[in-house]
Parts: sequence; C-alpha cells; structure tokens
Amino acid sequence: MSLWPRAILFDFDGVLVNSEPLHFFAFQEVLKAEKIDLAEQDYYNEFIGFDDRGAFKRIFEKNGRTLDPKTFLRVMTRKKEAMLRQIYSRKYQALPGVEQFVRALWRNYPLAICSGALRDEVEMMLEGVALRDCFSVIVAAEDVTAGKPDPKGYLLTLKSLSEKLKKIIKPEECLIIEDAPAVIQNVRAEGFPVLGVASSFNPDKLKEANWTTKSLNCDEVQKQIPGLKMTR
Repeated sequence: MSLWPRAILFDFDGVLVNSEPLHFFAFQEVLKAEKIDLAEQDYYNEFIGFDDRGAFKRIFEKNGRTLDPKTFLRVMTRKKEAMLRQIYSRKYQALPGVEQFVRALWRNYPLAICSGALRDEVEMMLEGVALRDCFSVIVAAEDVTAGKPDPKGYLLTLKSLSEKLKKIIKPEECLIIEDAPAVIQNVRAEGFPVLGVASSFNPDKLKEANWTTKSLNCDEVQKQIPGLKMTR
C-alpha cells in the first residue's frame, strides 16, 4: 500500500450516488404542504451540503417562518418518508465511473462514508448499487449533533475508522472525496486533503479543494492524483 493516503473518506449524495434530485423532490413535496416554495436553483445553490436538519432550519429562517419542535418533527418525518418512497422505486443510480472507481480502491485502502443523509437512505442506496461491502464505516446524520457543513462528521468518521483498524490515522493521512464547497472549506481547515467532485457545482466553486475532477472516472482521478493506487 502506498504511504498516502492511509484511508479514503467519501461523501455520499452527489459523489457516489445521483441522489440529490431525490432529496430536492422530497424537500419540495414536504415544503409545499407547509406552504413554502423551494425552487430547484435555490436548492442546488444554497442547500447542498446541509443535512436535513440544517436545510430545514435555513429554509424556514429564509422564509421568515418559525420552526417549532412539532413542525420540525413533522417535516423531518415526511422528508424521510418521501425519500424512502423514491428509493423503493429505484429512482437513483451510481454516478458515472463510481462503481469501477470504488472497486479499484477498496482492495488497497480502507474506505468510509460520511453523509448528511439518514442511515437507512445511505444503506439502501448502497445496496441498490451493489457497493455496501466496500465501506467498513458509515457515519450518517443520526450519528452527529452538528451536521454538514460542520466538519464534525468527518472527524467522527476518521475516529471510528481508526478504532476499527486499531491504528491512529491523522486527518492529513486521509483523502476526502466531497462535492459541497462549504464542506470542503471546513474539512480543509481541519487538515484533510480533499478531492472535489464537480458533480453538483462547477469546478470554479471548488477552489478550496486540493484537486478537482469532473467525475470519479479512474483515469480522470489518476491524472489528478497519480500516486493513488487502483486495482482494476
């Protein structure tokens, strides 16, 4: 194994699986019942990178609405139900190059996921794209008190992976693969190197990343990070 990275941590939505459209339609459906309009452009410009809790808080605040505990529980429950309906209907797929890329890495590096989505959603979609066996650690929205874009989720993912491997891995020894500019900025501040994936944002929005790629095609990533070991 190459000396760097010692582990690779992936975001999920918009990096591994084309699930952002599912999240948008689920948010839109739930918010319509609350008499709040959510435009697609606003969702992609402002709310990608947030977990459900953070997104609902921002949306209600932006619309001058109070998000009391009863309303918060209602919208969170309905959002989960709307997402699961779409997942059961198989309205998602792995992003281009992802299946080969993940399989090319998992024999050489320990892989983990840090997602702002709920665990059930992540697990079901990973099973649907036949990649669940590649990830030894998954940190989901329920596992953290402060969701993305806060970096605590990635720090917890690294801690959990270190405990599983029974060896200490430092942030600078990991590679994070992420698509949200705010998250990239925050994890870089914690010392993590980042490969930014321009699947949800234009490459010029990912300037905080150490490297940028338009997709997780093995050849494209290898051009950016030549030392990354892949078994194809």
